[in-house]
Amino acid sequence: MKTLHTTIFAWSLAVVLAGSSLAACAQATTGAATTASTTASTDPAKTPLLTPMRQMMDKIKKLQPTGDPDFDYAFQAKIHTQGEQDLLKQEIQNGKDSSLKQMAQSLLTTAQSDAAAIDETIKQLKPSRPNQAFTQQQSQNVQAMALKLQQGGTADKLTGDFDKNFVTVLLDHRQDAIDLATTYLQYGKNSTLRDYAQKLVTKAQTEMTQAKAALPKQN
Repeated sequence: MKTLHTTIFAWSLAVVLAGSSLAACAQATTGAATTASTTASTDPAKTPLLTPMRQMMDKIKKLQPTGDPDFDYAFQAKIHTQGEQDLLKQEIQNGKDSSLKQMAQSLLTTAQSDAAAIDETIKQLKPSRPNQAFTQQQSQNVQAMALKLQQGGTADKLTGDFDKNFVTVLLDHRQDAIDLATTYLQYGKNSTLRDYAQKLVTKAQTEMTQAKAALPKQN
């Protein structure tokens, strides 16, 4: 057992150090965008939607991977689902389009149910032998998610229309959920979590279709 714990710690340290290096490189490339970012950060049509996404990413990046696909994905999914709830609440509170607000309320109910299911699954999980391939692929997914919130990413696609911006951010978030789940399904073993991930992929694809269909209604 001592050897297992030592191995898990070694994997965690390696992944954290690698992630820190990548994050430092990404941060260095965004220095020139400070002024633009500051302006965007005070935009009422953008800030309420981008803030929960950035908070979500900060929490995901702070996770220390064990390398175990089931354990690591469960915690990633928990944080990602909380980010979805926070995003949906912003549309419910600040959106103007009634159909989008109704859709957001429906999705919020589903997301809350998903969060409860993940919490129950997490209680049953303990990290086991690390899987390097999973860790590398999922780390790439997380880095891609983080880049969307930097210069040239999601923020640059947003407009002065809060509802349209909500759809744009939601589409990115749902695609990220699909990417995380798809990678997990290549390596995960826990039957409950695999079932959750498989259903999540289908749900996210449906939600993206619904969100895209709502876009033409915006003026």
